[in-house]
Amino acid sequence: MFLSRLKPTLFRISTKLTLAFTLVLILSSTIIFSIVYFQISQALQNQENIILETKIGEYSNRLESRGLDAFREYFMYVPNYDRDAALLVTILAPDNKSLFVHEPFPNFQVDMNALLKEIANREDEKLSFVMSELNGHEVVMILGKTLKDGNRLIVAKSMEGLSVQLRKLQKIFWWLLLPVALIGFLGGLFLSNNTLSPVRELITSMKKIESGSLSTRVPVGGSDDELEELKMLFNKMLDKIEGLVNSLKEAFDHLAHDIRTPVTRLRGRAELALTGAGDIETYREALQSCYENSDKILNFLQVLTDITEAENRSKRLKLQKTYLSDIIREIMSLYEMAFEEKNIKVTQILDENDWALIDGKLISRVIANLLDNAHKYTPSGGEVIIQTINQTERVIIKVIDSGPGISADEHAMIWQKLYRSDKSRSEYGMGLGLTFVKAVVEAHDGKVSLKSPVKDGRGTEFEVILEKMS
Repeated sequence: MFLSRLKPTLFRISTKLTLAFTLVLILSSTIIFSIVYFQISQALQNQENIILETKIGEYSNRLESRGLDAFREYFMYVPNYDRDAALLVTILAPDNKSLFVHEPFPNFQVDMNALLKEIANREDEKLSFVMSELNGHEVVMILGKTLKDGNRLIVAKSMEGLSVQLRKLQKIFWWLLLPVALIGFLGGLFLSNNTLSPVRELITSMKKIESGSLSTRVPVGGSDDELEELKMLFNKMLDKIEGLVNSLKEAFDHLAHDIRTPVTRLRGRAELALTGAGDIETYREALQSCYENSDKILNFLQVLTDITEAENRSKRLKLQKTYLSDIIREIMSLYEMAFEEKNIKVTQILDENDWALIDGKLISRVIANLLDNAHKYTPSGGEVIIQTINQTERVIIKVIDSGPGISADEHAMIWQKLYRSDKSRSEYGMGLGLTFVKAVVEAHDGKVSLKSPVKDGRGTEFEVILEKMS
């Protein structure tokens, strides 16, 4: 049970960071200590080596100047507290026969047979090697020198004192490692808490959003690190999601309103035909009305599908080199009568070289939607201008009307699905025309923009930019 509760805690990022920081601090302290320990050990050994070399020089001078008897007499009076008392000193004849031995105090022993054998195998004038004590775990440093008379002076010293000092140093390190580990743990805890605080804020905000609070935002601080950038991007994403959700709610409201009317008419005419005692002509009119209203619903849904496919780039475009002036003339032949009925003057300024690589059918519907808007909102006696401008790498289409214009507050909203301004409520429409225009143009890697008012506080200009080579 305890392990099952502990496991999630161990796998938290904050715990991993804390342990990693602690481990790094312990490892780095151990490495630093090992280096320092090695340097101190080497320095102490070198110091002991220098001391023995000094003693070798001193003893050889005494022997050569005063003789063996004086040398033996000197060690008879060396007090136990003197440094020389801790040395094993022996003089060996050329045949390795012992001429003099001074036992060290405190006493340590070496295997004399092994020592003599090692000395016999070495013919150098100076000797330097180490051996293990006979009844202990310490090592003995041994130096030797061949005198002028052929005898060999051997001086040995136990490294027990050095080992004791080094063990004290090790003990100090192990005691210091505890506060180092504690400092590492506390430092890692502080570091992980500070580093992961933005992540915790993200988690808290996401939990609030999960509970339905889309207005929640992550608090942004003053730092410029990656986590702050992540929080800002997260807030931007939330803004976009909230806008999409709100527009989706609004779209569903408009969708319910716009579909309710033809469905209600369809149901009403069908109910009237079923309950009333009419003739064949009455039934025919009812069926005709049902057909027209169902066709409106199907057309509405088809346009929604086309917009979704264009926005998701899932609809495969049939790109061909097409002259926009040809498309405009063809569409105008269909709209000519409608413009004449409202006494609207249509001016065409078309460049004969206005070709682009486009899907002709989709762009025809784009231009038709823009002309349909111009026809709806241009009052009787007004004017509509449709123009193409050929450039080196692109072609521009402009549709300009002399209608009431679009307020600045609505410039960004008119591209949304099912959005209809108050001015357009009196006109029949699905609220999808400009959404379709934007989706199709952007699917061609083009751009569409709006300018309103155009002149004297009135008029609207739509500009479509299409690349010649998409």
